[in-house]
Amino acid sequence: MNIGVVVFSFVAFYIAYNIYSYLTIVHVSPYEVEQGTIEVNTSYTGLILRTETVVNAAQSGSLDYYLKDNTKASKGTLVCSVDENGNVSERLNREVDSSTVLNEENLSDIQSGIREYSKSYTDEAFYTTYAFKADLSGKLMEALNLGALNAISEYTEFARDNQTFHLYRSEQPGIVAYYADGMEQVTADTVTADMFDKATHKKTSLKTEGYVESGQPVYKLISDENWQIAVIIEPDMRKKLQDDSVIQIRFKEDNTTAWADYTIEQRNGNSFLILNLRHSMIRFANERYVDINILLDQQTGLKIPNSSITTKAFELVPESYFTQGSGASAQKGLLVEHLQEDGSYSEARFLAVTVYYRDEENELAYISHEDIKRGDQIVMTGSTQRYEISKTARLRGVYNINRGYAVFKQIDELFSNSSYTIVSAGTEYGITLYDHIALDGDSVTEGQMVIP
Repeated sequence: MNIGVVVFSFVAFYIAYNIYSYLTIVHVSPYEVEQGTIEVNTSYTGLILRTETVVNAAQSGSLDYYLKDNTKASKGTLVCSVDENGNVSERLNREVDSSTVLNEENLSDIQSGIREYSKSYTDEAFYTTYAFKADLSGKLMEALNLGALNAISEYTEFARDNQTFHLYRSEQPGIVAYYADGMEQVTADTVTADMFDKATHKKTSLKTEGYVESGQPVYKLISDENWQIAVIIEPDMRKKLQDDSVIQIRFKEDNTTAWADYTIEQRNGNSFLILNLRHSMIRFANERYVDINILLDQQTGLKIPNSSITTKAFELVPESYFTQGSGASAQKGLLVEHLQEDGSYSEARFLAVTVYYRDEENELAYISHEDIKRGDQIVMTGSTQRYEISKTARLRGVYNINRGYAVFKQIDELFSNSSYTIVSAGTEYGITLYDHIALDGDSVTEGQMVIP
């Protein structure tokens, strides 16, 4: 026999076998198990409660503003003016239109704001453009109107002496806002469930450049940095929060977080969570509602995709029936008597089995073996006691593919969201960090050969 032909035949057979194996074997997308964290949070819309005072006009006349919306004002800061005969207001408007009232300081401040926004702008934060536009318009209005007022100071002094021109200044430090919604007097003690209906909420702008009647509101002053957010919570959430008094929240608008003291009040069948905050109020001075996440906890462990999780059926057997095999490996297993077609049982023989999970409370082991079926009996070593395989149960887990074939691993789930699940690390029959598991758990079966 030609040795070359033999070697060539062997190599050809080996190559053909590998090509066949590669074409027929299942290709599975792997996922490497990593350490991870999922934040446990719940989304709510909260009602903002503040110390707010609506200031009404004491006279009727032309109304002009000198301070931009949502601005901190010290005591005595000029907010607006009312001109009873309209002459001063008319001259103010002419000065503003002349565009000669902006000084170098005003222009520098406006240009600086534009440069800073341009540097920080990103397409992902395009929504901030509207806030920037409003802020820039407010700065320009403030600069133009104050400049115009100073330019005609002699004329305004004459009108004030004649008591036809009236300046409205902040009576105390606070934040000036130009809207009203009728909820300025609502407190944590008077909040009701119907107030959370945004569809019925009516927000009225007070900044109507033009004419104002005596008794009509002209601006609102928020005089306390301490503020509250009221939230209606479910019984389950109330139960989770009842033993504590401090919680972390996230503002969904910009993903910033804050810690808040809280109380829970029961009223008219509703549970109101009252969050007390001491900063950041100015960011929401122009809003009555705010969307938040309540951050209950963080779960840390092994992070796996939900698509990897599947279920597998197992036979349940008492742990007391396990015995040790003979030989060098000395594997643990069971003495099994197989049920024959005629109803009799075969002679007991030892089968090494893998335990996938132990129910310690009931002293049961979860096993899966192709040669052990329902109806078979297992024998207790050194005894005549027998146990018929009849109980089955399903476990949730993933398929480990580290060795090129699928092995089911039970998981202990801690928390999950729509995409990922956090499972316990270091469980006896589970997965470990950096294991490779099947990304699609339902696409493989136990013992199946796979290629990542």
